[in-house]
Amino acid sequence: MTLRTTFHATLVAGALFTGIAALPQAAAAAPARVAYTESANDALAPLAGQALIDWQAYVTTGDRTAFAEYYRIRNGIAAEVATRLSLDPTQMQVAWRDADPAHQVALLAALSQLGTPYRGFKAIPGVGFDCSGLTSWAWSQAGVVLDHQSRKQIQASKIVTAVNAQAGDLVYYPGHVMIYLGIANAIVHAPNTGRRVEVGFVGSHRVLSARYGNPVG
Repeated sequence: MTLRTTFHATLVAGALFTGIAALPQAAAAAPARVAYTESANDALAPLAGQALIDWQAYVTTGDRTAFAEYYRIRNGIAAEVATRLSLDPTQMQVAWRDADPAHQVALLAALSQLGTPYRGFKAIPGVGFDCSGLTSWAWSQAGVVLDHQSRKQIQASKIVTAVNAQAGDLVYYPGHVMIYLGIANAIVHAPNTGRRVEVGFVGSHRVLSARYGNPVG
């Protein structure tokens, strides 16, 4: 299925979702900023960036049209990510919809950097990230300050179970930190040297030891 086909299917299925009828409170959901830099390496990156722009327009003006566009693009991205990972698109759309606004912003910020190269000790949009650089930058877009160090990030977060974790939470094991996609141990992360920001899964040998953390408690 192409990216365009996935987004078309999401539009057709949009009537099945009721989230637009109950808009979140804009004032409580405003991110500190949206500092988006487009990566040309993945077609989803600019779409995630556009979703953040639409979200910022909504929290700034209360424009329902901007929220509807944000909602449409977010659902399309969720469907495409799920398809890439051979997961259920509807389950991922619901997981993202049910996450609180700060988690949604952090998640989409991370996805706006898909394709950005791994760079040790970096947190520069469109240029390079290491694992904790990506998570700290993504969460900064939701107004949450995290240290650029994986262990400190999980220590500063409220530990939650895998069952109770929501999309956008941190997933940590010693030496690495990621952002949870909401279902099936799926994550977005900056893996290691020679790779780029990507979606994937927590390694099978790490699933039982992985810790989940909510940066906003």
